Amino acid sequence: ASLNSSDGDLGSGGAAILVNQPSASVPHLLVGGGKEGKLYVLNRDNLGGSGDSNALQSFSIGIGIYSTSAFWQNTLYIASLQGPLQALALNSSGTFTTTPSSQSPGSYGFPGATPSVSSRGSSNGIVWTIERPDPVAGAILHAYDATNLGTELWNSTNNGADQAGQEVKFTVPTVANG
Repeated sequence: ASLNSSDGDLGSGGAAILVNQPSASVPHLLVGGGKEGKLYVLNRDNLGGSGDSNALQSFSIGIGIYSTSAFWQNTLYIASLQGPLQALALNSSGTFTTTPSSQSPGSYGFPGATPSVSSRGSSNGIVWTIERPDPVAGAILHAYDATNLGTELWNSTNNGADQAGQEVKFTVPTVANG
């Protein structure tokens, strides 16, 4: 009720179901967040009721979460409001490191970014995001090295022919066939 009355509601960031972790003590995980900027890690088999203490883990990643994360090679990729794209490693206990293993050099305005990952199986990962710096000027499509988000491989402003044009709020890059 408190979050609802302050417009700080949970669920503004979409839930992401992670791939099964068969060797972990909790093999079925779900992550999501809300406007207060907390990321929640939940047991999909036992969501546990209401209250932060029932989550497997909860921690702040920024100002607000309005996007859905991506998960690849035991790493969660998420970009909150006014924050960079962050890579958070999943450890064997089924929780995430709270300090990013890497992050993008720039930050994302509203609504953050929902990343997508392309790869060749378990190698050559690329994390794709769409940035909305100015709804009139158009979007910027970014491609980052999934093992080090500090390395931007390409973006749509590098070449005039690559301009992304305008986008719709909450647009997600789509990856097909890897």
